[in-house]
Amino acid sequence: MGWRLWLSAVVCMVAIASAFHVFLLDRVGVPDNGLRVTEVARDGGRDWVIRLYGSVGADAERRRWQAVGDNYRIDIERRGDEGFVLDIAYRPGSQGRHRVRQRVRLAEGPTLVAAFGQASDDGETRIILDRVK
Repeated sequence: MGWRLWLSAVVCMVAIASAFHVFLLDRVGVPDNGLRVTEVARDGGRDWVIRLYGSVGADAERRRWQAVGDNYRIDIERRGDEGFVLDIAYRPGSQGRHRVRQRVRLAEGPTLVAAFGQASDDGETRIILDRVK
């Protein structure tokens, strides 16, 4: 009977840890500008993942996201519930620069919005927008 008690305690701890991760850790460290840009290396290229916080759900009041970094310049504006106007410059001012200017409809979750190859050995670069709460 003792092993059942231990098993119940472990299952309870896993459930509590999962709830903590889902409801609290995802919101910790959300930047003031409402977006986070991460570069992820993958086989055959790299992905630029742009997370738009506050773009999903009943409390999605943010209408604009802007950020400037070493290799990017981003300006995203919401038009309606799922419509967005994108102005994304990747590597501005360099020889391998690209710019994405388009209107898109984005559902919740990650969406591939652009992909382009490089003349160098970097491989294909993809830009992925991820709408999160």
